[in-house]
Amino acid sequence: MKRMFTQIFVIVSVSLLFLALPRAGGAATVEFKFFGGHNFMGGGDLNAGLKGQFDMNKAMAAGYGIISQGDYNAFHGGMELGGDLIIHFSPFVGIGFGVSYLRAQSSSEVTFTFPDISTAMTIKPQVTATPIRAGLYFSIPMGSPVSLSLNGGAEYYLANIKLSSKYTYPSGWSQSEVDVDSKGKFGLFAGIGLEIKIHRNLSFFLEGRGRYARIDGFKGSETDTSSSGSPDSSTGELWYAKVNFDSIGQFPSVFLSETQPSTGPMYQDVRSARLEFNGFSALAGLMLRF
Repeated sequence: MKRMFTQIFVIVSVSLLFLALPRAGGAATVEFKFFGGHNFMGGGDLNAGLKGQFDMNKAMAAGYGIISQGDYNAFHGGMELGGDLIIHFSPFVGIGFGVSYLRAQSSSEVTFTFPDISTAMTIKPQVTATPIRAGLYFSIPMGSPVSLSLNGGAEYYLANIKLSSKYTYPSGWSQSEVDVDSKGKFGLFAGIGLEIKIHRNLSFFLEGRGRYARIDGFKGSETDTSSSGSPDSSTGELWYAKVNFDSIGQFPSVFLSETQPSTGPMYQDVRSARLEFNGFSALAGLMLRF
């Protein structure tokens, strides 16, 4: 499906540029856009799997009469910073190339008490991505000094997940640090905004930008440490699966493994864990025109 969208985008882009070039009537105009704002993303398997692990631990504790307090706090909101270089061969149509930096993170804790002994589990996921994009950019005058802007195209993703899980007990603690990367994945973007000209060569703009990107194939390392032993490291790929526990039910989970777990009574819906950047960004910035 993504390949089909990419092919359609390339065909439409070439066609529009072919139509725009004869009307250029002079030198190309170059624009630089610099922006920042808030990004909202779904999270995909990572949010689902981490919530499942919280729910699994709470269900196991309840089976032993242990009281638990707290829940998983999903990451969704984050920051976006970036810029675009746009070359206009006609007054209304241009091609653009850009890059952004996206980040989202959260912290969640659940405590277990029985009867006067307390333990805790803390999970801190952080996801970052660097989408490198190319697309078409349109500018439609709406009366001086305001213009409507439209853009859309494809993005190439470099993404990273850092996941810290810590368990504290009366007698010590244990901690797991996962650091995995994925690259070479493609997504799509489209945006709409308003440009307000401040000066002949300077504009302020507001833009809403939507994204479709599902990134998998995260590979890297996991390091386990504790208060009573030496660090232990392993490598592998981040997997998602629904894990069955006969006594308490089925729970989504994400974990690092060198090989793909076999589907069976224990693991179902096994796949490479997907991080979804599907979402929306609210951006503001400045545009320099030469």
